[in-house]
Amino acid sequence: MDFNEYSKNNTGTGNQTDLFNIISALAKQYDGKGQAELIKAIYQEAEKGKKQGTLTNADIDKFANTISPFLDQKQRGMLSKIVKELKKI
Repeated sequence: MDFNEYSKNNTGTGNQTDLFNIISALAKQYDGKGQAELIKAIYQEAEKGKKQGTLTNADIDKFANTISPFLDQKQRGMLSKIVKELKKI
């Protein structure tokens, strides 16, 4: 599932099953791989969505706000940096 699909499927109803599925899919896809690979994949997907006009800064914020509660303080800091960079694309 890419960012655009996430945005369409996440209507703000708090559907924890969808969120769990997204996180599970990402975890499986990047199991055993480094953090750098995951971040690179996120950037590539976001860049593609921004260039196609299917990903907005609001979508990025929505995604970040949804996953933020599942992260520790250090991870939230990294997420914040990633969000800032993605918005520059």
